[in-house]
Amino acid sequence: MRRVGSFMRIGMLIVLLALIAQPALAATLQDVSDCSAKYTDNPKPTADERIAACTRVIEDKAAPDYELSVALYNRGTTYESKGAFNEALDDFNALLRNKPIGLVYANRGLVYQRLGDFERSIADFNDALRLDPNQSQAHKWRGVSYFNTRENERAIADFNAALSLNPKDNEVYWQRGRAYEVAQDLKAALADYNEYLTREPKAVRGYIRRALVFLTLGDPDHALADSSDAMYIEPANPNALAVRGNAYRAKGDLVRAIDDYNAAIHFEPNFAPFYHERGVAYRIKGNRENAITDFKMAIRLQPKDSPDSRAELEALGIKVPDTDPMRKLNAKEVLDWLK
Repeated sequence: MRRVGSFMRIGMLIVLLALIAQPALAATLQDVSDCSAKYTDNPKPTADERIAACTRVIEDKAAPDYELSVALYNRGTTYESKGAFNEALDDFNALLRNKPIGLVYANRGLVYQRLGDFERSIADFNDALRLDPNQSQAHKWRGVSYFNTRENERAIADFNAALSLNPKDNEVYWQRGRAYEVAQDLKAALADYNEYLTREPKAVRGYIRRALVFLTLGDPDHALADSSDAMYIEPANPNALAVRGNAYRAKGDLVRAIDDYNAAIHFEPNFAPFYHERGVAYRIKGNRENAITDFKMAIRLQPKDSPDSRAELEALGIKVPDTDPMRKLNAKEVLDWLK
């Protein structure tokens, strides 16, 4: 009996080892289909379903190289769309270890851009365009990275190249308009925002930026119209409210301006520029106490970058600490300064 029991245990162990040693189940045709589904397919898998399907394809040791590459790319772009940037980088890195692919460099460059690593982003877009100079998307997003590294001329050159390759890409008009603003070419910026809004008439950000250009050009009436249009689409948009407040202030309607700043602060109570703009309206109105309070609040919220609020306080005869008042002063001094 002992020998029989021993044989039974050995047999069970062999079965167990065989189960452990079995390869992962092969990906099904449905997995391949879900992983490769176009976003226009109906019904289409959700992002999580797509990732799961691609993962099964990737883990299938029998999957051909082509299917594996497609699955890595599609899973990486899906991770990117979900904001899972580290996972996306892992998939794009795995693809690029085997072969340089322009489209993959472009996608990895976009992930680095989303992470704020603009230098790596630009390097990847350079590689993407070296392999495929006609990638309009790579030109567009490299332009965005150049814009964020204050290389404005290069940004505009990339946006021009992107539009020459794909004149229907409306995002480029928006991006180039911002670059033209920085270059102080306001007429060119206005033309780009006009084009952008013609193609996308419900784009709130387009009305807000065009309103700001109108204000800089000394045209508060058109700025008021644009910011009002933005608020018609998104009534609780704090930026639209603040820009409309600026337009009312430029027209001399300080009561309505302050009402709009109040509403903007209600929706975004920790945004320093709104307090600054309301402070300017109070100062023009002659309400010195409220103006001082708002300028101090702007500095409190943004101590390292509030030169305009500091200048306003100094013009009102208020001594402003050279450093961050919230860190360098003791508790009593802070309370005294904020009064």
